[in-house]
Amino acid sequence: MDMLNIDISDFLQKHQLPDSYQTLARDWYLPIIEEIATHQNSAKRTITIGINGAQGSGKSTLAQLAVYVLTQHYSLSVVSLSLDDFYFTRQERTQLGQGIHPLLATRGVPGTHDITLARRTITQLIHQQFPVSIPRFNKAEDDRFPVESAEIITHPVDVIVLEGWCLGAEAQHESSLIQPVNDLEETEDKDLAWRRYVNEQLARFYPKLFELIDIWIMLKAPSFDCVFQWRLEQENKLKRSLSESDKQTQIMDEKAVGRFIKFYQRITENTLNTLPKKVNYLFELDENRQITKLTRPTQSTLNTDLPCQWLVFTDMDGSLLDHHNYHFDEAIPTLTALEQNHIPVIPVTSKTAAEVELIRDSLANHHPFIIENGAAVYIPQDYFEKQPEGTEKRGKYWVKSFVQPRSYWQSLINQLRPKYQNDFVTFADAGIDGIIAMTGLNVHAAACAARREFGEPVSWHGNGNLKQQFIAELNALGANILEGGRFLHVSGQCDKGRALKWLTDMYQNTMPEQVIQTLAIGDSQNDKAMLEQADHALVIRSPVHGLPDIDRTHNLTVSTFFGPKGWAEGVTQIIDAKLHSDSFNLPRGNHG
Repeated sequence: MDMLNIDISDFLQKHQLPDSYQTLARDWYLPIIEEIATHQNSAKRTITIGINGAQGSGKSTLAQLAVYVLTQHYSLSVVSLSLDDFYFTRQERTQLGQGIHPLLATRGVPGTHDITLARRTITQLIHQQFPVSIPRFNKAEDDRFPVESAEIITHPVDVIVLEGWCLGAEAQHESSLIQPVNDLEETEDKDLAWRRYVNEQLARFYPKLFELIDIWIMLKAPSFDCVFQWRLEQENKLKRSLSESDKQTQIMDEKAVGRFIKFYQRITENTLNTLPKKVNYLFELDENRQITKLTRPTQSTLNTDLPCQWLVFTDMDGSLLDHHNYHFDEAIPTLTALEQNHIPVIPVTSKTAAEVELIRDSLANHHPFIIENGAAVYIPQDYFEKQPEGTEKRGKYWVKSFVQPRSYWQSLINQLRPKYQNDFVTFADAGIDGIIAMTGLNVHAAACAARREFGEPVSWHGNGNLKQQFIAELNALGANILEGGRFLHVSGQCDKGRALKWLTDMYQNTMPEQVIQTLAIGDSQNDKAMLEQADHALVIRSPVHGLPDIDRTHNLTVSTFFGPKGWAEGVTQIIDAKLHSDSFNLPRGNHG
């Protein structure tokens, strides 16, 4: 079939496009779509196409054209998705606006999308976990369509087409956020709270969505200056397609469009600078949205040979350490092999720094570690060439803290104490002897456990329903409560995933010539954030509780065995499988 001469006149009519689009498609887009169809055929699996473009650049039309051609002329099963379809509901964004910053009530920027839902939807399509519900967003109402009107996919999909204005966008360095890019930032985000929140969301959650994309296409605007006119044309087109009653709802006039695009300016401008060198197909546009150039990467650019550096982030109790006796004998051969192959094993735990230091000594581990459920990262001084920005020297470590000190969280607990007087005991209440009784630790280990710096463990003895009320009231005071295997951990808005991301970035900054691959290992619900954040997740089965509730299905492994035996089994399975090297073979531990 000659793809260059296919008739798309019915497509043009349906989407109210001029005849000139036929020429545009023939000269630029159809050859690319043909290559994608060929690629899907050879891959013999579901592939995902990501299309990036600024507001009004034509990415939605290109996505629709790809669906049309792949469906009608290649008989492929295609699902079209827009990142816009995964905006939080209007109510959810209102809550963000009230709780974090008023600008978050306006849809658009990272932090206003339900990335968990987007990842789950695409992953379910890839792995054929039917039925799959496809959400859709009603821009005229500025809200998601009702769930009952969602499209339901019940059959295998060959190609997923995902388009979005910030697909592939990168977070910026903190210093880049200081100078406002427009009057919206200058007057309505004076303390940088909105910029920082958006940037953090982009850094933490969006890369896990982007990694699901196989083929990248970018429609590159010449600059942000022309985006206003493009976005205005887009709004007028939407207006023409609506009934008179709908036009009175959320359709924007010229002034409103001018304000609206200012929300997008910072990330759009940064993406125009950073994304072009990374995509598979780069279409450069002029001010009239005419394509002036197509750049394709060389084969070596597509299949990078950069060396891979693994980082293993591991929970301790119940994962690397046996739940009952804290032994790790069955993991020793694997730990030794990792060290010999320069793969850091980074403890991530609810324990204190003092406790982790004891464990690191027994493990002969000299790498950084994360304490108190992500409240702080401890890095041995001189581990990196220079002290990471945002850390302070504390003893022999550089320390990055994410929350307020322990005394603050104790004061919040004490506010609620009269209401729950006999329902709980904190570590501070229990003292060394009480901690020994609750944990079975020896006196020296219990003394280390008592040296909390950023939070307070609570042992709950009362009614289970009251416990949830207690947690809710602490949340209302601004605390964050994580439920571990034994205790409630009361601290601030930190988690193991955020700390993992920060430390991974520090490694990447020091070794830009390598591709960092992260493996997170855990067994309980308070490990969820890092299990979701890492490139690969290993869930260790527990003899005392069920598996944590993990959203991801991509790069997820569940151990067969408990504790350190399952730890060695899973690490070997994941890292050996990815390295494909005869020179690297992790021993499988004592599985007799």
